[in-house]
Amino acid sequence: MKLLSGYYQGEDPFNIFKHINSTVKTEDVKGNDTVLILWGGEDISPSIYNQDVIHARASHKPSKRDQIEISLFKEAVKNNVPIIGICRGAQLACALSGGSLFQHLEHGHHGNHVVETKDGHQFITSSCHHQALNLANVEHELLAWDYNRQTTVFTDKTTLKTTIPEVVYFPKTKSFAIQGHPEWMSPDSKFVQWCAKQIKERFF
Repeated sequence: MKLLSGYYQGEDPFNIFKHINSTVKTEDVKGNDTVLILWGGEDISPSIYNQDVIHARASHKPSKRDQIEISLFKEAVKNNVPIIGICRGAQLACALSGGSLFQHLEHGHHGNHVVETKDGHQFITSSCHHQALNLANVEHELLAWDYNRQTTVFTDKTTLKTTIPEVVYFPKTKSFAIQGHPEWMSPDSKFVQWCAKQIKERFF
């Protein structure tokens, strides 16, 4: 399997792919041995998930990067190419799979913290984000979430407390979304190894 890095060049944080290449061209997103990865970065435009710009640090109009990554994502779905989303990439995957985002988290989520997994593990993960996936009204498999913590979150119209999802699989778009940053962690860390196992089970 090869890893196709969308927009930014990055290394394989999971040590499971034989090759990695970068692209911004939709014609490169093809092949039954290919997985597309979309990385972290600035907020996506709330217009992508049908909200007004209230708390997001982005314009209402999708940025150039938004447009490129939306095109890559849609081409991947069209060609049955699996997708891995890291932080911003996870948020874009959620929005394009039919979900939305919480535009802001009170105090943000920065640094290492504990997550709990569907199969009963607790791991340390790294994160640096002030937004999060809103899984209402989208088909998903919740795989990991904040352990023993609720956060005050904001959409463009509402405020509520919720447990932040950390790892989610969206089956309709074959998207594996990781809110944290495995590329900042050792490939030998238990969280990264667990993520690698989940990816292999779904994509290999």
